[in-house]
Amino acid sequence: MQVTKSILIERVLIGVFWVLGTIGFICDEFIPGLESLRSYILLGCDAVLVLLGLLCLRHRADFLFIGSLLLIGFTSSIVLNKLSLTFSVNGMRVFIGAMFCYPIFRYFWDEPRRREHFIKTFDRHLEVFLWLQVLCIGYQFVVYGADDHGGGSLGNWYSGTISMMIYLISFYLLRKRINPRHFVGSILNNFKYVLLLAPTFFNETKISFVLLVVYFILLMPIDKRMFVRALVVTPVMAILFLVGYTTYKMTYKGELANTAGNADIFSEEYLVEYMFMDLEHAEEDATWNMDNTESGLADVPRVTKFLLLPMFEEENPGHVPMGFGVGHFKGGTKMAHSELYDQYEWYLIGTIPYFIHIYLQLGVVGLLWFIVFLSSLFIRHPDGFSKRDLNMQLFMVILIGINFFYIESMRDPVFCIVMYGIIAGFWLPDAVTGNEKSQGQGSVSLTT
Repeated sequence: MQVTKSILIERVLIGVFWVLGTIGFICDEFIPGLESLRSYILLGCDAVLVLLGLLCLRHRADFLFIGSLLLIGFTSSIVLNKLSLTFSVNGMRVFIGAMFCYPIFRYFWDEPRRREHFIKTFDRHLEVFLWLQVLCIGYQFVVYGADDHGGGSLGNWYSGTISMMIYLISFYLLRKRINPRHFVGSILNNFKYVLLLAPTFFNETKISFVLLVVYFILLMPIDKRMFVRALVVTPVMAILFLVGYTTYKMTYKGELANTAGNADIFSEEYLVEYMFMDLEHAEEDATWNMDNTESGLADVPRVTKFLLLPMFEEENPGHVPMGFGVGHFKGGTKMAHSELYDQYEWYLIGTIPYFIHIYLQLGVVGLLWFIVFLSSLFIRHPDGFSKRDLNMQLFMVILIGINFFYIESMRDPVFCIVMYGIIAGFWLPDAVTGNEKSQGQGSVSLTT
């Protein structure tokens, strides 16, 4: 087969996906000596994504969004906060996924044959990626137990991101195979995608229980028969929830006992301790954790981090509109941390909800940019693809919401490749040809 420009872009993109999706596990478990080159490999992947994005730029809206985010980022960093150009360019890397991934997928959607070939390739690699997580998380569980080491092929500290990717990919692949007229049969015939959720209960990600409920609710087509289907799905969901909870409780019992004094993650005592920390002693307690725990993490709860946000304006006035500039979440390997990071390391270390990630760097202006950008993805559609998969869009809205208030997976390019690829994929063709039907893309059954 002749290697056309689109095939070359497709192969390079898939190659970047696999490098980003496995480099963590390879460095952690198989080739520790590669760790010294890891930052260079990630930098190379970032550069390739930027190049692919520029090659695929076709639409005025994409030019506008990329240009405006660059303008906001460099105005905040260089003009207002006097950060160096090198530091600022390195800091903008955390937004590469937001700027350059979606234009790549729009390029494939602009031409039917290009789109058809890409979807087959993309879906095949996503399914292989799901199976790989069974092996990687299974290995990590046996060696390390159920903790942050359970990041699957992404490696250590990526347990939250890999769990969300597993749910997203599984939902996407199963949703395409749902026939509303034979809903239960569709689930049974493709039950492997449900079983592939199992690894998420062998790491420490508690958000999996929320995603499990959302997963089964939104699998059901939204129509007049939804209530009947719910009667069938609810017992299945309850059984899986119970199995998942029991598995989680058994595998993660030691950590729970050391924190909340019991092994019930739904107890009031555990939830309060998991979500809150005494604000007056937050810095002191976090610093103690950094100095006296094996992980070296401050472990400030997410809700506490939101409640502490006014601290930044009180101690450093004038940063609400445009933030402190980009780059404060980078550095520490080849480039030094910023002064802001050194001052607030106890707060910035560990998991940061994406809302805080944007707000501290780009302020309210940056938050508004992301709200407009993400909203546009649910409005502007490729030519000839104006039908919505409403269930898939709702699932994506919930997943983005979880990112904004729970985790920062959207800063990771590998997560962005999957997320923006699926966002592009939930726009369905206006007319379904016989050829598309025979391919099992499920365009008719997906629309609501």
